[in-house]
Amino acid sequence: MSLPPPYYEEPGITIYHGDCREILPHVPKVDLVVTDPPYGIGISNKKLGEGRSTGVASTSMIYGEWDRKRSEASIIRMVRAISHHQIIWGGNYYADLLPPTQCWLVWDKRDGLPKKSYADCELAWTSFDKASRLHAHRWDGFIRAGGEERNGHPTQKPLNLIKWCIDQCVESSSILDPFMGSGTTLRAAKDLGRKCIGIEMEEKYCEIAVARLRQEVLSL
Repeated sequence: MSLPPPYYEEPGITIYHGDCREILPHVPKVDLVVTDPPYGIGISNKKLGEGRSTGVASTSMIYGEWDRKRSEASIIRMVRAISHHQIIWGGNYYADLLPPTQCWLVWDKRDGLPKKSYADCELAWTSFDKASRLHAHRWDGFIRAGGEERNGHPTQKPLNLIKWCIDQCVESSSILDPFMGSGTTLRAAKDLGRKCIGIEMEEKYCEIAVARLRQEVLSL
């Protein structure tokens, strides 16, 4: 198999619609992978806490079966082989497949409420040889710093969080996200003037990503 025709392409940005297991072996090596793979915690078929909203729709909405199990070890190996550096969100769920690291990235959601079942923060494993870093950004249902809107993906991450991730890597002129979702990594890369490739199995999320990429950013 060779690379399929791009689902979407513009200067420096390419989206492939398909299974990353089939596409990754044919993608050229990149500087940095920034990705948020399924953790296997079944969030697509359960509520996100007691009576809390995802900010997309009701907590009982079913998003599909995409996170019934975590990604295969072979995908993690491919991701590491195809890039010089990696940032893998949910790295605590993949710790047995990844080597020890000095640098973890911590996203503090700034919501220390008691009596809840979801986390105060999320962790990303990195390949960086430097100290761990913390990024604080409120993101709780409809309460979100900066007024950024959710776009239909249940595990969307804030755009400025992903921009911060990219800035952690000095060598990041080319980026890959094999679990692209709604395209936050691609949008961040475009805004920062980096090249980026995204891969996504669900066409509805490819459509959202394309719409986001086509939005113009007004300079202030």
